[in-house]
Amino acid sequence: MSRWRTQSWIALTLLVLSFVLLLAVHPYAAGYGRFRHTILSEMLMRWKDPTWQHGALLPFIAGYLIWVRRNEVAQFPVSSNRWGLILFVFALFFYFAGYRANNFYCGYLAIMLLLAGSSLWLEGTQRSRVRLFAWLMLSFLWPLPFLEESIGYQMRLMMVKTTGFVLNVVGVNSLVSGTALQSMPNLEFGRKAGELFSVGVAGPCSGMRSLFALLVVGALFSYFRQRVMWRRAMLFSTIIPIAIMANMVRILVLIFAAMIFGQHWAIGDMEKEVSTFHELTGIVVFLVALLLLQSASWLLNRLCSGLGFKRSRTVTRQVVSTVS
Repeated sequence: MSRWRTQSWIALTLLVLSFVLLLAVHPYAAGYGRFRHTILSEMLMRWKDPTWQHGALLPFIAGYLIWVRRNEVAQFPVSSNRWGLILFVFALFFYFAGYRANNFYCGYLAIMLLLAGSSLWLEGTQRSRVRLFAWLMLSFLWPLPFLEESIGYQMRLMMVKTTGFVLNVVGVNSLVSGTALQSMPNLEFGRKAGELFSVGVAGPCSGMRSLFALLVVGALFSYFRQRVMWRRAMLFSTIIPIAIMANMVRILVLIFAAMIFGQHWAIGDMEKEVSTFHELTGIVVFLVALLLLQSASWLLNRLCSGLGFKRSRTVTRQVVSTVS
């Protein structure tokens, strides 16, 4: 037993050193630069962007999730799955392909596959299954800036149109122009267009900055609030519409504050410096999102309990009729 533990620790130490070598030592890609740098240095650079800052917390979150279920993992014997070795070797080839293609995204995926393959190979299927959620959470670790370029502008347009629609419904006449939203002119009161409010929905206000962080929050919330896999998945699927609604609430708060206290106090100068109130309303997105998540979880529990109650009554009636 002692010999087996020694071999296990040696394998684990070599594996950790290999990951350090692949992530932090080996120059991997250059991106748009002239010189190759490591995957870790690329991640550290991206994490300076508020859109991807949550990535720095993911190793600690994954570590906590593994620690929480350590007793459950200990109940299963250590085994080995040969498919883990196959996946490990495939991940190494994929890592090399990304190196040759000068593509960080291939490196990100290769590291994830290496982690999965190592777990299956060294500890077996049962232990790996218990740690599956921690591994899935690590997928939020990697910065994906191409998503900002591909869907960021579309989210800005959608945010402006939906916010303008809500304002018109509640009686605040607004005019949508591209990614800008302003109050319509009122000849009766002598107001010009944009006099009450004028909001330009820039990239950070589109919801992209909070969307990825809310995906992390939503995944953890779904995991701890629900115990059944399909219910966790259903609750997690509400994150994107909830993030959009929460960001729309923030824009509405800014607009109504601008109408009451003035444009400069509520929003500031978008070209130079935003106001303190504008910065603080970022908290509104997370508060509204958590409230909506809790409401969705409560509604899901009510629906499931109601369906379960009806099903139990149906089964009881069938049993009674059979006995009769």
